[in-house]
Amino acid sequence: MKSQRRLDRYISIVLHIGMYLSILVIAIGLMLYALYPTPIDDISLKNLPQELMDGSPIAVISLGILLLIMTPLSRVIAAGVIFAVDREIRFVLTSLFILAAILLAIMI
Repeated sequence: MKSQRRLDRYISIVLHIGMYLSILVIAIGLMLYALYPTPIDDISLKNLPQELMDGSPIAVISLGILLLIMTPLSRVIAAGVIFAVDREIRFVLTSLFILAAILLAIMI
């Protein structure tokens, strides 16, 4: 039971940090866009780092959305790490399977 509470607490922290960080990044991007309006173009994931270095407000907003999308993925990773620390091999394997399925879905 104690292990379950710890898992829940850590997962909650991971999800809160991911949500607050993505909201902050999106808000910064929206403020930059309000100050320096630029044409809205699609930014590919491959071009995102260069667009961020160029100071594109749309790239900052895209980064915030990407962080929001990655938050559930970080939850699976955090759960896998916690299960590994607790030596719950069955749950570690389940977490790895879920992580592999998510990554496969992203790649396809």
